[in-house]
Amino acid sequence: MSPAKSKTSKKLQQLKQKHSDSGLKTVKKVISKSRKNSNGHSFRSSTESVTPSQVKESLRTLYGFFFLEMSLLVLWVAYRGFTTFPVWFDEGVAKAIVFGLPVFWFAARSKFVAREIGLDLNRLVPGMYMGLAIGGLYGFAAILSEVLGGTEVAGAAFYLTSDFWWLAFLALLTAWWESLFFFGLPIQFIRSVASWVSESVIMTFVVVFFLLFHSPLRIIVTGASPQFLVQMGVLTLFVIGQYLVYTRTKNMYAIVLSHLFWGLVIQVYSM
Repeated sequence: MSPAKSKTSKKLQQLKQKHSDSGLKTVKKVISKSRKNSNGHSFRSSTESVTPSQVKESLRTLYGFFFLEMSLLVLWVAYRGFTTFPVWFDEGVAKAIVFGLPVFWFAARSKFVAREIGLDLNRLVPGMYMGLAIGGLYGFAAILSEVLGGTEVAGAAFYLTSDFWWLAFLALLTAWWESLFFFGLPIQFIRSVASWVSESVIMTFVVVFFLLFHSPLRIIVTGASPQFLVQMGVLTLFVIGQYLVYTRTKNMYAIVLSHLFWGLVIQVYSM
């Protein structure tokens, strides 16, 4: 082989080696980044390899969680059915104990739940904008339904009274505790222990979970009437909407604010 050909061949080998190493490094970086994003994301892929023993362990943990939630349901129904405390006590004290304590307990035990529940301060402003937008739609739809039903719309003067702002404060308490308990806790806890569970299953659980806590009181007030079925249908749509907003934004502030508007309209027109 001539010296020129030997030199050219050597250069070609060096170029191949260089590009091969560069490509390998690039692939390693992509894989590393993918793993990092996967570990820090709430919604890991359902195609992850899960062993049967891991599934059994996850199911055992979920059974314990569901048992706790059902125990809290019995406690809440008993409280609402057999006590007559003021509304401010129900929304500010009773819900802080029954709804709030479990959330803080699980968040203290699980870094995943604490991180992914969506209460980082950098999410506050975007969450407020999103909550105002979604809550405005909720409020408009609720008021429109009242108008079509023949209800007179509250005058502008009412929104300047202390009664209105007291209702707004109660609605904020309701929105805060219920958003944490019915959305943040179950969604992120299930994701943390069983990432293989599909989103449709989690959404179904959240809807049923929410309705179980809200239906007993409505049955007591209205009975199993057509009005009750309509209310359950509207609540189902509300929960699905909140679920989609939360899972897409991972922002607790957004659904708290939208829940506030929803609850405020209900309280104003149920006075």
